[in-house]
Amino acid sequence: MKWLVRLGVVALLLVAAYWFEVLDGGVPSTSTYKTDIAGWRQLVAGDSGQLPTEVRIEFIGRDTMPFIAVQGGGENKDFARTRASFQLDGAAGSVVIDTAFNKEIAAKAQRVPFAFDEAAYARMISVMGVASVVAVTHEHMDHIGGVMSFPLPERLAERLVFTKQQFEGFASASKQQIPPAYAAMPHLDLTAPTRIAPGVVMIPAPGHTPGSALFYVRMADGHELLFIGDVAWAISNIRTPAMRPRFVEQFFMSGEDRAAVGDEVRALHDLSAADPALVIIPAHDEAYLRQLIAQGLLKEHFQIDGP
Repeated sequence: MKWLVRLGVVALLLVAAYWFEVLDGGVPSTSTYKTDIAGWRQLVAGDSGQLPTEVRIEFIGRDTMPFIAVQGGGENKDFARTRASFQLDGAAGSVVIDTAFNKEIAAKAQRVPFAFDEAAYARMISVMGVASVVAVTHEHMDHIGGVMSFPLPERLAERLVFTKQQFEGFASASKQQIPPAYAAMPHLDLTAPTRIAPGVVMIPAPGHTPGSALFYVRMADGHELLFIGDVAWAISNIRTPAMRPRFVEQFFMSGEDRAAVGDEVRALHDLSAADPALVIIPAHDEAYLRQLIAQGLLKEHFQIDGP
C-alpha cells in the first residue's frame, strides 16, 4: 500500500507543478500600476492641429507558437505571432513605434517555419530615415532590431527616443554592439508619462524589461490607442485577464518581473473595462491586428512622406 500512497503523492505533485508552470496565468485582483488616462490626455491637450491622422502597420516577421505559451491556461492551438512596426502619420510628420528586426536576426530568433517580408522591412527603414520620431516599446531585438541595424545610426540618433532604462537594459542583457551614436546621444530618463510628439505620450511600464514602455496616442479623429508592446502578447491576455505561463518566463524570458507584469495586465484590463473605446494594441497578435485593419483603425504598409 505504501507504493500506492507514494504514487499518489507523486501524481499530485506533478499535477500541482503543471498547474503552477503552465495553467496559472492569474493576475492580482487589484493593481498598484497607475494608468492615468486623464493625465495622458492632458499632456496632449494642446496638440489639436498636429495630431496623427492615420496609423499604419508593417508585418515584417511571422511565426507560430502554441497559445498555451502565450496565456496561462489557454487553449492548445496555434498563435500567429507577428513582428510588426507602426507608423503614426500626420501634419507633424511620422512617428515610428517599434522596428522589428532584419532577416539575419529573424532567422535566429523566429520559430521554424518563419516568414520575413523584405519589402516591408525596407519600407520601415525608409520611413525611419525621414520620421520625426522613432521609439520602441522595449529593448528586445524584435522591437529594437531595426534601430540597431539602421545604416546611418548617427542620423537616426537625432530623432531617436532612447530611454536611459532601455539603453541600460539593452547594454546589460544583449551581446549586440551598441552603435557609438546611440551611446553618445541624450537618453530620456522615463520615470513619468512624457509627451514625445504631438498626440503621443510615452509611459514607463517596467516589468517585461527594465525599459518597457507604453505609448498613448490621440488621433485627429478622436480615436485613442494604447500600444502595450510585450506587456501581453495577445489581446485575450488583457480581456481575460491572464498572464504568460511561468515556464515561458523561466526558460525563455530571463529577467521578466512577473509581479510587475501581472500588475500591468490587471491595470490594463481595468482601464479597458472603464474606457472601452480605448484601442489597446499588443505588438504580436497578428489575428487581432488584422481585425483592426478590417475595421479601418490601421492601414497596412508605411507611407513615405518625403525627406
